[in-house]
Amino acid sequence: MVLRKRTRTVNGGVGRAAKAARRGGAAGSAADSQRVESLGATAEDGDEELPSSDDEASSTEAVPTNGRSKRIDDEDEVFFETADEKRVRLAKEYIGRLGEGKEKEDVQEHLEKDIEDQSLHSRIKVSDLSLGEAKLLKQGHRYPLTCVCLNDDETTAWTGAKDCNVVRWNIETGQKAYLSGTRNVVDCGGHFQPVLAMCLVPSRSLLVSGGVDRLVRFWDERAPTRSSCSSSLHGHAASVTGIAAENDGSKLYTASMDKSLRIWDLRMQRCLDTLFGHVEGITCMDSFYKGRPVTGGTDKTVRLWKMEKETHLMYSRHSYSVDAVTVADQDRFVSGSQDGCLHLWSPTSKKPLATAMLGPSNWISSLKAIRRSNVFFSGSIDGKLRCWRFARPADGEALEEGAAAAGAAAAAKGLQLTEALPAVQTPGCVNGIAVGKKFIACAIGKEHRLGRWNYDRSKSNGLMLLPLSYHEG
Repeated sequence: MVLRKRTRTVNGGVGRAAKAARRGGAAGSAADSQRVESLGATAEDGDEELPSSDDEASSTEAVPTNGRSKRIDDEDEVFFETADEKRVRLAKEYIGRLGEGKEKEDVQEHLEKDIEDQSLHSRIKVSDLSLGEAKLLKQGHRYPLTCVCLNDDETTAWTGAKDCNVVRWNIETGQKAYLSGTRNVVDCGGHFQPVLAMCLVPSRSLLVSGGVDRLVRFWDERAPTRSSCSSSLHGHAASVTGIAAENDGSKLYTASMDKSLRIWDLRMQRCLDTLFGHVEGITCMDSFYKGRPVTGGTDKTVRLWKMEKETHLMYSRHSYSVDAVTVADQDRFVSGSQDGCLHLWSPTSKKPLATAMLGPSNWISSLKAIRRSNVFFSGSIDGKLRCWRFARPADGEALEEGAAAAGAAAAAKGLQLTEALPAVQTPGCVNGIAVGKKFIACAIGKEHRLGRWNYDRSKSNGLMLLPLSYHEG
């Protein structure tokens, strides 16, 4: 059945066209007349056929609805979903992409790794910071201690010294275990020259050490006393002064006075690459984020290395050798020099974000930060352990009198370096610092770790432990 309906819109169009023709004047009257006649002809013989309800039903049934309509429904669901529903949807999509062609255990391992990586990039704010009474463990090394590290549960500490020994300390009982090392005895099973650097690799139960003998040695952290090193790596042409490992235990970085930074595969125990940039010897190194070690050297520069791009950034504001560096968080790191200056750096600026000056007579000999925070500790040849905080005055951080020499200039830039606690006097030069959640361990010596400078026989050699307490916010 077909219904016929008179089309009135055309007639309406004829009326509008006629009015336009009259307004157009004589110049356009002929063209408008022809246009009106054509529209009128269309109106006389143009009846429009409209489908009936039956025809509409049949035509509607013929239209497919499984494509576009489904997409529209999905878009409506996304538009009206809540924030919690969106998080659940995105999580399901992520897990679905992650689980394609993988076992359940592999997916779980990948998720745990992603969570750990994300946690490394978050920042914490340290509050209620305090230090307890210091305890000095003397009977361990005969010569000045040069480096120290702590295990994760802070029950054991390792120290290296100029007597070529590596010592494992039980912090609770004070018991010691000596690992092989004898001066000038090449086949002693350990170092035969002073030990200058060490690093723990918890994921592989390894202790890695290096020193003047130019070798990188691997030790089983559970080995009994007088054990020999499990293996050693050759390659450096001068003293090994810095060692750092990736958090996952895949790669090891070593720095040397031969001006090179070497990258080692810990599983295969072989050298992957050798990088050059410093024009003089490298004296110190620290690393916390994957592929981003920081080094300092006698060329008075600090360098941030980017392994994925095979390049590095250079920072040159110190006037003497840089003897200590530490990484605070993903965007900031600190350097200390023999000029007595502390500089806070960022990858986005060639100028220091903040500066503190102790004076040229107070060489900075060691640095260590509470990871992902704005607090770090410094040691110097005057025997003082200082705690520093970098923050903006607007954050409510109180400024100590005379702590920041930059004053108004630092305030204009935003960040200021201030002493968070009174300095702690130690019985010698602070050559190394290890910071945990419960303790601070310091390697104390009668002289600087890299030479015989400022030797004082009235001082002591030993491991100093200070209880540490703070809250993370």
